[in-house]
Amino acid sequence: MEEEKRFTSRILFNSSIRYYQKGAKIYSDTVGKDISNSGIGFISNEFIPRHSQLVFEIRPPWQPEPIQTLAEVAWISNQPHSERFNVGAKFLNPLVV
Repeated sequence: MEEEKRFTSRILFNSSIRYYQKGAKIYSDTVGKDISNSGIGFISNEFIPRHSQLVFEIRPPWQPEPIQTLAEVAWISNQPHSERFNVGAKFLNPLVV
């Protein structure tokens, strides 16, 4: 069993998000999985190398305006029987969720 490394609890976040790799300005649309004030888990159709910096546009249902924030990819893994990836990113400027 894998050891839990998170220091803040996450909440389910099955909402749409947009992101781009810093410097690219080409948005990818996807779905979030979970979120906390320190990071986000999401699904990606593309491989994103660890330590890549991503700019997120997040639209939480409890917030009227989208939140834009910078994050760094902490981990990435293949989804079983899929060409998609599960990704975890650490916010570089913490959110209040």
